[in-house]
Amino acid sequence: MEHHNPYHVDRVKFLLSQERKQWHNPETILNKAGITKGMTVADLGSGPGFFTIPMAQMTGDKGLVYAVDSSQTMLNGLKESIAKSGVDPNIIRIVNSDVCHTGIPEGSVDLVLFANVLHEVENRKVFFQEVRRISKSGACIVDVDWKKIQTIHGPPFKERLSEDEAKQVLAGNGFSIVKQIDVGPYHYELICEITVESQGPQPKA
Repeated sequence: MEHHNPYHVDRVKFLLSQERKQWHNPETILNKAGITKGMTVADLGSGPGFFTIPMAQMTGDKGLVYAVDSSQTMLNGLKESIAKSGVDPNIIRIVNSDVCHTGIPEGSVDLVLFANVLHEVENRKVFFQEVRRISKSGACIVDVDWKKIQTIHGPPFKERLSEDEAKQVLAGNGFSIVKQIDVGPYHYELICEITVESQGPQPKA
């Protein structure tokens, strides 16, 4: 059950703050991922819309953004962000759900983003099965996460995944790394594609 307390409200404010954007610029990260007009994209673990809003601005009126989060407080923050941004709310589908069970139609998404999420996922096998399920053939998969260094903000050091650890997790779940990018002092970005072997049952020889 979601608990509404000042911590969650303050958390929403920090996640949308200009301070955060100075060292974690969403437009830069999304540009490097190659988002274009008309795409259908998914923001898994969207929070209050730090990436969702610029994703909607970049995909435009003919695009569609799925914003998935299990926290109603975060999604309330997202609704406020949408209203303030001027983005057409009809191109953002808000999904109050765990990232492992999104309900997004199968094979419908051009780009799947999970930012600052992978280190928190308990059942990675189920999570990546869901990522593959919702992805179109040839979809771009984007993992953004905290570098494994000591920082004031972010998760505890021991919970973080280094770039090499994240690449091993991704490779072990059927994804190949297309590009590794340093995106600011505290984060990295891994752009991936689904390996052929993992795109559903393969025909017998």
